[in-house]
Amino acid sequence: MKRLILSAVLLLFVGSTIYAQSSASATATVLAQLKKGLSISLVGGSLDFGEIILNGSPQTPSIDPSAGANFRVIGHPNKNVVITFNNVTLDNNAWVGSNGGTNGTMVFTPSVKQTGSSSTYNSPVDVTSGNSIPLVNVSGDGYLYLWVGGSLSIAANQPHGDYTGTFSITVAY
Repeated sequence: MKRLILSAVLLLFVGSTIYAQSSASATATVLAQLKKGLSISLVGGSLDFGEIILNGSPQTPSIDPSAGANFRVIGHPNKNVVITFNNVTLDNNAWVGSNGGTNGTMVFTPSVKQTGSSSTYNSPVDVTSGNSIPLVNVSGDGYLYLWVGGSLSIAANQPHGDYTGTFSITVAY
């Protein structure tokens, strides 16, 4: 009987060590979505209205977007970007500081168009500030061309001088 009990205990001990594991493993997928950084740059044109002769009447000279400033946006292909811009207040303060006269302001109201990945002004589409537009895939990079023109609001009694302001356009994923 002792032999039988000893054999049973030995089998129990050996059996439990045969099926026991000292380690285990599992897997998980690691993901990273790397997005191309977003950039915008002026590639041509300007928003220079040149000399305007004051005539005592309100005036609204304009520059067509095709003849204005042209920007290129580069980023992740097929990713949407939100485009934002505002009216710009121009002033003649620097000119008055150098030459004397009366300070004045006027407003530039931008007109923005986009041509997708085309760097030529073909089939432009209106852009409203806050619009979301996809970047067009060109060989693995996303492109979008923006064209900016607009108009000035010159009052009938607008003080003379050289007026300046800064137009800013922002793109964001």
